[in-house]
Amino acid sequence: MSRLKKWFGKEDSAATDPKGQSQRAASEAKKKSGLKSNGIKQVEADFYRYLISKSLLLPAEEEVDSEIPDNRILLDIELAPALARQAEKQESRDLFNALKAQLFQDVEVRVENKLANIEADTWQRFTIGSNLMDAINILMTKAASISRIKPLILKDASLLRNLVTVLNRLGVGKKNSDKPLETKDAELCLGFLGVEKLRALLPYLVMHEAMKESGAKFNHSSRKIWQHIQITAVAARTLAEHGGEVNPDEAYIMALFHEMGATFLLHLVDESFQESRREISKQAMESGASEVSHQLAEIKSAIPVLERILPAKAQELSVKIAQRYEMNFLMLANTLEDLTHTMSFDELSQVAKVVAQARGYSVFKQLFKEELIDKKQAAAILNYYQLGGTKLKLLNAQKYFKVPKLEG
Repeated sequence: MSRLKKWFGKEDSAATDPKGQSQRAASEAKKKSGLKSNGIKQVEADFYRYLISKSLLLPAEEEVDSEIPDNRILLDIELAPALARQAEKQESRDLFNALKAQLFQDVEVRVENKLANIEADTWQRFTIGSNLMDAINILMTKAASISRIKPLILKDASLLRNLVTVLNRLGVGKKNSDKPLETKDAELCLGFLGVEKLRALLPYLVMHEAMKESGAKFNHSSRKIWQHIQITAVAARTLAEHGGEVNPDEAYIMALFHEMGATFLLHLVDESFQESRREISKQAMESGASEVSHQLAEIKSAIPVLERILPAKAQELSVKIAQRYEMNFLMLANTLEDLTHTMSFDELSQVAKVVAQARGYSVFKQLFKEELIDKKQAAAILNYYQLGGTKLKLLNAQKYFKVPKLEG
């Protein structure tokens, strides 16, 4: 029996009593969450750190210096050169560590400066294209049609390639010759799919494009965030379908886009990191420390900077990005602002509640699976988001991507 089943075993046995079941449902509906506790806030901040690198949440291992082992006695003639080599290596290591600290500090300063005054070019490069968001906005209307959406989608060649790749993988829309679809077939595929199927597929493809570009820069982090986004989106649709008060498509789209700020920061931190590393490497070369300069090239990303910035900036950035789109039918900015600034779960709008519950479930699912939160912390998250046994079993029964792919 799994830990989850043991945990909720009592509710399993009580579920056979219809009277008790209805009473429990009524009591769950009357629950009030109150204000979010500091403990829950800390877990959610740590969750961003988990998305960046699981190792950051684990105790650091002590570095053991094995240059001169303690278990053998060196002769004087061997000891002097060995100590000299060790001193030289230590000096080089100290210089490298100092430059690495300077590098990360410089990256953080650059990121903070850019966030304080984001240029139009930066918005354009690191956020979803307005034409694609316009297409999604149209999809949410009753008057949505392929003829209105097609001109907007056809402007994005990368998304069309991704569309064909996904359809081939799913075995949808094969040619009469049984050959796989090609990019030139993308326009015909839009008509074949129709509005309803495109309503489910297009938002996924759009967010996938945003994540795909960050995959090469922070591969581990982008995969974790993409997994988190997909779990949240599937959970939001499931909750909306069984709740009856929120449109499942709307909840799904809101959940897919709720981490736009995190994706933006992956791009921004990487750009700042590349700039800083080039500058500091150049300075090290000019100062005669060419060996250390080459070692800096081994640092692939500024994970420590993401660790500090992502929990503090990601959600607010998602709101700012959403506000840049003129969306009359899909109230994305309002929902994300509600999620970021509302003090109590009970005060959220209906669609924001569904997304918040789905996100809370994702936090619980991913951290609990890795044993990074204890039972008390997990119970606090589930209670705050009003995820009782019935909803939790429903969400646990869904199929989620275990190893999400970021196709090229």
